[in-house]
Amino acid sequence: MYLNASHASSVENGRMISYIELYKHIAIQEMHRTHIPASIKLAQAILESQAGSSTLAVKANNHFGIKCGDKWNGKTYYIKDDDYDKHGNHIQSCFRVYSDATESFMAHSNFISGEGRTTNRYASLFALAQDDYKGWAVGLQKAGYATHPMYSRRLVSIIDDYRLHAYDVKAFVPTPNAPPGFFMDKEKSPFTKVNGLKSVFVDHMASPAELAIDFNIPVDLIMRYNEILADENAPINVPMYVFLEKKKKKSVTKQSYHIVEGNETLEYISQKYGIQVKYLYRRNRLKEGSQPAAGSKILLSRKSKYAPNLALPAPEMDITAIPTPQPIPVTPVEPTENAIKTNQSVRKPLEQTMTSVQEEQTLHTVKEKDTLYSIARKYSTTVANLKAINQLEQDAIKIGQQLKVN
Repeated sequence: MYLNASHASSVENGRMISYIELYKHIAIQEMHRTHIPASIKLAQAILESQAGSSTLAVKANNHFGIKCGDKWNGKTYYIKDDDYDKHGNHIQSCFRVYSDATESFMAHSNFISGEGRTTNRYASLFALAQDDYKGWAVGLQKAGYATHPMYSRRLVSIIDDYRLHAYDVKAFVPTPNAPPGFFMDKEKSPFTKVNGLKSVFVDHMASPAELAIDFNIPVDLIMRYNEILADENAPINVPMYVFLEKKKKKSVTKQSYHIVEGNETLEYISQKYGIQVKYLYRRNRLKEGSQPAAGSKILLSRKSKYAPNLALPAPEMDITAIPTPQPIPVTPVEPTENAIKTNQSVRKPLEQTMTSVQEEQTLHTVKEKDTLYSIARKYSTTVANLKAINQLEQDAIKIGQQLKVN
């Protein structure tokens, strides 16, 4: 799938995103345990397992193509890979079978960190900064992890396209003493619970229509549950929790109030805690559309006795205090023949230059590995918008094709 990313469909991109959402937690957990960047681990897993669709991933829970080796005593799975006998015949290779994907991710960490070996060819990588994913990608290839000459570039491309480097610096600490496989519980990942509601944390540019495809839920329900009034193809504000169930009337957790910070609105607080916004207005004695001032206490589960202070509106500019600029008298000058010729000779190239700049700003030439999804994210728009302004009926795009991006 990855090698033909320039022709990838939205369904394939959805599968990539679902894979990342499913396994990002164990990748972050392993980063805390072994200091291998989560972005590198996810990119390697995506590339080696074809985002979880490879035979080894499906049949053996082996997401990194780790072979048996001399010390493996567990279950095995045989498939032709890159092994040949002494006569040059292509033979089946022995691969490890893991009980679940978590075990595979942990085994990969142990392999890279050299656990159980007296020497480790990857030892120098651990001197790199944890967020230096490009250094890690190049280092893995130099150390002989893969023979393909484009391996490091492929890893970096995946990390950049899906912004996996965000997980290398994310302030995320795994649950203490979590049992093996905790993050791989399919009821908990990629989903989470907010106010007892099934939700997913979205930190990439997406529209309700795209989220509906990703999570197999009707778009009208996505919009109703999250009180989205905009067009279904318009990008949502990110990052935010997207609810897959109807938000509640009040908080059912121990969190009974919220202190407003900065320019936070009741709509933002509603999405943060999974509470319908109209009940926040009623509970805090506010008129719909008015917003609380920074530092106000917003009650989440009971009714307030008093309304909070309101945020001050933006100060209006007193236009009467601005002196009216006086026009500068200009004596008309009759243009000479030479001036007319000079003006005509200069103006046309200037118009051409402006047209060229405008085209450069509004057109994107499709490159190898480009997808509608990666292009949409690059220009802060959505796949649906790209398809609409370019009159595309399908998601397939070709190398060299020019697309309007705004």
